[in-house]
Amino acid sequence: MPTEGGALTGVAISATLHCLTGCAIGEVLGVAIGTALGFSNGATIALAIALAFLFGYGLTSLPLLRAGLALGAVIPIAFASDTLSIGTMELVDNAIILAVPGAMEAGLDTLLFWGSLAFALVIAGVIAVPVNRYLIARGKGHAVVHETGIHGGPPVRVVGIVAAVAFVFGTAVLIGEAIGGDSMHMEDEGAMAQEGHGEMATDQAEHGSAADAVRGLASSDSGMSLQLDQAAMAAGRPAELSFTIAGDDGHPVTDFEVEHERRMHLIVVRRDLTGFQHLHPEMAADGTWTAPMKIDEPGSYRVFADFVRDGTPETLASDLFVDGPADYRSLPGASDVAAAGDGFRVKLEGGRATAGVESELAFTVTRNGKPVEVEPYLGAGGHLVALREGDLAFLHVHPVSEEAPAAGKPIEFETEFPSAGAYRLFLQFKHAGEVRTAAFTQTVAR
Repeated sequence: MPTEGGALTGVAISATLHCLTGCAIGEVLGVAIGTALGFSNGATIALAIALAFLFGYGLTSLPLLRAGLALGAVIPIAFASDTLSIGTMELVDNAIILAVPGAMEAGLDTLLFWGSLAFALVIAGVIAVPVNRYLIARGKGHAVVHETGIHGGPPVRVVGIVAAVAFVFGTAVLIGEAIGGDSMHMEDEGAMAQEGHGEMATDQAEHGSAADAVRGLASSDSGMSLQLDQAAMAAGRPAELSFTIAGDDGHPVTDFEVEHERRMHLIVVRRDLTGFQHLHPEMAADGTWTAPMKIDEPGSYRVFADFVRDGTPETLASDLFVDGPADYRSLPGASDVAAAGDGFRVKLEGGRATAGVESELAFTVTRNGKPVEVEPYLGAGGHLVALREGDLAFLHVHPVSEEAPAAGKPIEFETEFPSAGAYRLFLQFKHAGEVRTAAFTQTVAR
């Protein structure tokens, strides 16, 4: 075996491609099975790692067994040859998949899923080459197999071509996702508002009756209109937002019903789904609602008036502009854990959400690793707002119980995601008299 120079590098590349074959088979099967069955991220990765080692060891062991070597002799050879190489690949490729926003939650029928997986495997193989080169130069790793004089597996040239194609495919998919995901953040406030209305029309055309499951797409509906008394405000300054809900006759509506302990819930969020506020305005005798508020960051905001009238839940929305240069952010990647400050952490339980299917959302609250018993808030264990990325459609979410759960038990909700895509979930819960908010990105599969 060579111990230096280009010859050593060539052997290391060949050994890595051989190892990458088994690793890729196991990884693809594991992630595909875990995704298809709705496993958690942790369970999916564990299955992928186990199958990667199984197939990696298997591709090395099979030629040795066929040549007549005893199983007791083959096992230590396979372990010595592949363990560090496969371990390096698994560490790298799973880290990349977890880092790509939405990759673990994307369905098997999406380019994002396969593109992320292809890219991650090739990069993992590249990083494993110097590891294998180091081992071979010292007579370890794949040098142990070479000492037997028995080789097998697919042709290295074919594997190299497949890896090159996979890299190009994966890179193209991730670049496409990055450009598509960031495009709305490159527009100014007016263009973003126009984009939201355009996506609203597209979603309604594509999903038909599914649009009925969402609200907040317009300022007027059901014979009522949300009328903000101001269309803009200054950043960082306390102000008072005032508005009315006008009927068809132009007069303010005043006959609202109590829902979640309030007659009006006012939700304010920037169009990149940051800056979330949940306010409870007060209504004057003339039907004018007012709420003190302060918005720190400039940008285009969406104001949602959420209420019940004549037994029907309604949500009307309008735009509010906060003066100044806006620094719009990309939507955070999907995660099942979110921080809520002061050591509070919230975990989102449950499997992968699918469009058009009733989904259960359960949230468990801990503080410094210990279960927390939340207090009743707005007539339930917590309050949840779900908004769709792009048009900021407002989903109707139902609490499963009107009682706060015991410590360690989840706060449960039910909703139906009307379309595939990314949604932002804002969970609010109460502890020691203080309301806290935890935000999650939920990727919904077709």
